[in-house]
Amino acid sequence: MTQDKFLARMAELYAANVEISRKKNSDYNAGTDPFGNFKISEMFGIPAEKAILVRMSDKMARIASLLNKPALVLDESILDSLSDLANYSMILRMLLEQKDLSIDKR
Repeated sequence: MTQDKFLARMAELYAANVEISRKKNSDYNAGTDPFGNFKISEMFGIPAEKAILVRMSDKMARIASLLNKPALVLDESILDSLSDLANYSMILRMLLEQKDLSIDKR
């Protein structure tokens, strides 16, 4: 694979992830705050950032498991889990930017 093909494929995957995020945010979030479904954890004393990290760790555990055996839930493949993990990473980044807690700001 050439670098140009690599970058073109990456752009395709990022675009697909934005569409997945748009659909899931619409399904999970009834209000106007795009982080609303993550902030629900704050009612239980868990910061939204940590709630996202928990979701990321769930995806990493699933990915690790699926590297060793086939998925029994066929509509949640390893590729789906990788896309979800990438989206959670960007959601966490944007939440940190919104809260001005970005590591780059230290």
